[in-house]
Amino acid sequence: MGDLPAGSTVKALDTPSTVSNAQSATVSTTSTTYATAGTDCAVVFTAPTTGRVMIHLSARMTLSAGSTSGALMSPQTRTGGVVGSGTIVEDAADQTAVSHYGGTAFERQGIWHLLSNLTPGAVYNTRLLMALSSGGTGTASFAHRELIVSPAT
Repeated sequence: MGDLPAGSTVKALDTPSTVSNAQSATVSTTSTTYATAGTDCAVVFTAPTTGRVMIHLSARMTLSAGSTSGALMSPQTRTGGVVGSGTIVEDAADQTAVSHYGGTAFERQGIWHLLSNLTPGAVYNTRLLMALSSGGTGTASFAHRELIVSPAT
């Protein structure tokens, strides 16, 4: 662990387990604000000693014919162990979203995102929210959504 002094004893909190969730069902949205759709793709995790985690999100995404927007999927992280509850630590946003502007064919997209300034040992929940890009029209669909949260050094 990069933030531990040389010779330190590594404790369980230094490297908590990686957690993941996958939802194969296709869900859709016509909303230009980030929202849930279908069964949440979500995880509950404990922040490591470093206070940083890597969040990986991916999905197969498509747009309806004639759509004038992009499909966006972004993580939302909150305090506590109840998915969708607690104080928002980092809200879903275009800057942390995986996006698809490529038309009606399903395409697999994914990104890694570093989330910092978490309280070591505290419990958090992260879920994936979806939207159409601002000002657009149409329907965005998401299949095989996947979320992985891993401790970061």
